[in-house]
Amino acid sequence: MARRPHPADQRRRDAFLARAAAVWEVKPYEAERLASGGLRSSVRINPLRSRSVDAIRADLEALTEVAPIGWCENAFHIVGDRKAVTESAIHAAGEVYVMNASSLIPGLAMGPKPGEDILDVCSSPGGKAAHIAALTGNGARLHVNDGIRSRLKKIREVIELMGVDIVDMTEIQGQYLDKFLDAEFDRILLDAQCSGEGMADLSRPDALKFWTPDRIEKMSRLQQRMLVAAFKKLRPGGVLVYSTCTIAPEENEAPVDHLVRHNPNAVIEPIGVDVPEGRPGLAKWEGRSYHPDLRHAMRVVPSDFLEAFFVCRIRKQAAGEPA
Repeated sequence: MARRPHPADQRRRDAFLARAAAVWEVKPYEAERLASGGLRSSVRINPLRSRSVDAIRADLEALTEVAPIGWCENAFHIVGDRKAVTESAIHAAGEVYVMNASSLIPGLAMGPKPGEDILDVCSSPGGKAAHIAALTGNGARLHVNDGIRSRLKKIREVIELMGVDIVDMTEIQGQYLDKFLDAEFDRILLDAQCSGEGMADLSRPDALKFWTPDRIEKMSRLQQRMLVAAFKKLRPGGVLVYSTCTIAPEENEAPVDHLVRHNPNAVIEPIGVDVPEGRPGLAKWEGRSYHPDLRHAMRVVPSDFLEAFFVCRIRKQAAGEPA
């Protein structure tokens, strides 16, 4: 017989589900279904290694069943055995990278190009930086950063394994970028620290052990400061992509709303990636109205292969550019 949850745990779960249901516009029982059950993995072929993409794909398909992801080139959902991929020679050689499919969206939304100066603000563990490098054929000047020293080793391991060229690696807390980083960039990815609601698996009894509305508010204030600092390091005409793996509007729409309302040259643009699970950003939350252009942001409703996610593309208008 299953043990009944402690009343405090049940209240926390009910509060989480009420918020998620309101964001996704579903009933709480449907939100519980969406947030329960382990997410399945996806895999990206790395074109920066010496072997051809076709040769790597053939080896991948010989290992297990995979299904192409229609909106991302060289990426696949792992329909069969995940361990067959993670314990394979092609994985050990950095020819493939296993990740959640939602993490593919920020790099695509950024649209990086060879010759550009690009900054990944919160780079750990390095998968998104490796994707940016792949999209540019290692032709961009890529700067990776993370504010937590212990994570830099993991980033270095990933970029070396994947054959990623970088120009610099720094250890600067995101909210202080504008104070300690002199360079400016054509494109910036801020995949911000967050409360991680999108990774919660409610089939686990401890899934919400650290979840509280107070933590969401604390993260929201940090994210707002990080976003403002990152925007200051963006060149006129440049693009900043803000993303999180959480559900809370306080951590998603709210920091972007603050940025665009206080910076007339900050323009929210469509992300340009057609993800079937994608929904527009929220227009309002708990009585607060957000900037109308947040409809161009994307919220990913969780599915078998995609965790709950938020992505927003922001351009810094050049002087004299029409609004």
